Formats: sequence, C-alpha cells, structure tokens
Amino acid sequence: MSTTPHENLDSDNTQDGASNDPAQIEADIARHRAELGDTVDELTERLDVKKQAQHKVESVKKQTHDRVESVKTRLQSDDHRDVLSVLAPALGAVAAVVLIIGVARRVRR
Repeated sequence: MSTTPHENLDSDNTQDGASNDPAQIEADIARHRAELGDTVDELTERLDVKKQAQHKVESVKKQTHDRVESVKTRLQSDDHRDVLSVLAPALGAVAAVVLIIGVARRVRR
C-alpha cells in the first residue's frame, strides 16, 4: 500500500518524459550547458559598459551625419527662408556629439 519516495520519484519522472538513460541525461546536461553559456554571453554583452558607450557614440555619429546631409540638401535648395530652422537642429546634433565624446572620455579615466 505505501510506496517509498524513490518509487514515487521514478514514476513521476517517467510520466514527465524524463529518462534514466545515461545518454539522454548527458544530452540534457549538454543542452543545459549550452543554454547557460548563451545566457552568460548575453549578460556579459549587456553589462559591458565600454561596448555600450561605443555603440551609443556610433549611433549618434550616424544620426549626426544623416542630419548634416539633410541640412546640406535643404541649404542647397532655392528656398533660403528657413536657414535658421535648418541650422538649429544641426548645431544641436553637433553639441550632442561633443557632449557624448566628452562623457565617453571621462568614463575611460
């Protein structure tokens, strides 16, 4: 009538699809190791402050370059009424790049 804890464990394992086969256990261990390795790599990537700062600087540089090209295009057009409205965002973008470079240099120290 009563069962030992080991009997319950074995019956639960077979119901859940777990196997006592050593090859299956080794395959499960290898899969878990691979998953843990991927997780560690992802966490390392997320916590790398220098790499995150570099990505941010590159992103801002690209945005600034795109804005400068847009400003050049607008300034070369025949309508020069909005020169100030074109220059203001460009100057803001340049100021943002200078600020980010300054912060990045300060972080390196």
